[in-house]
Amino acid sequence: MKRWTAISLGLLFACALLFSGPFRPVAHAFKLLGNGDKSPRVIVVLVDMSGSTNKARRTVYNEAFDKIYENLQQGDRLVIGTITSNSYIDFKPVVDAEIPKQSIWVNRIQYEQNVAKTRKEIRKEVDGLLSQRKGTQYTEILNSLNIADTIFHSEKRRKILVILSDMMQDSKEYRFERVRITESFTRELIRQRKRQNLVPNLAEVKIYVAGASAANSKKFRSIERFWAHYFDASGADYSTHRYGHSLLEFEKET
Repeated sequence: MKRWTAISLGLLFACALLFSGPFRPVAHAFKLLGNGDKSPRVIVVLVDMSGSTNKARRTVYNEAFDKIYENLQQGDRLVIGTITSNSYIDFKPVVDAEIPKQSIWVNRIQYEQNVAKTRKEIRKEVDGLLSQRKGTQYTEILNSLNIADTIFHSEKRRKILVILSDMMQDSKEYRFERVRITESFTRELIRQRKRQNLVPNLAEVKIYVAGASAANSKKFRSIERFWAHYFDASGADYSTHRYGHSLLEFEKET
């Protein structure tokens, strides 16, 4: 009987070593299996590619991506797309990747290799995107939000939208740099888009904005108020402390 007990314990120990990898405590193998109290997320990042943001892509946007990149966890899906003149018509993600999940069927070494490969591919695509110097003619932020709506529609994971832009809508219909962004302007724009069924459904979507800019503080505040109203009309989870020039915090609120 003692002999069979010893054999059983030996087999259990061998299995533990198989999953945890060599020279690591058995407990370490199971530490990687969960995300603690953090559930997987789908993180959509929209990058403004207009000419006015060339410098921001190399500085502010790059710093924002570093924060997002460092915050990625197993089970997260990361979708990165561009805000261009024709975002809604010809949108194609630059990145659509999922950080691998750990499981008892994949040993620790293989799991870490899979994660490293995925993160390397993401970093390569992001670096290529942010190094582009040629800017687009228009900035279709409003229509790009409808793309985010489409991506989030069938997702069950927690939803996060990061907009890397100066937030200056510049299209044939609306040119924020040239018009006064008043309360009446905002109400009318939202009314028109609702009538055309163009206000996106961003319910349960947590929004961050980095790169926001304007010619002066008055213009900056008027544009910030516009987006606060527009995000509210879309049902999004939005707060002014997540809107600014830099992505100061990312997923660190208590």
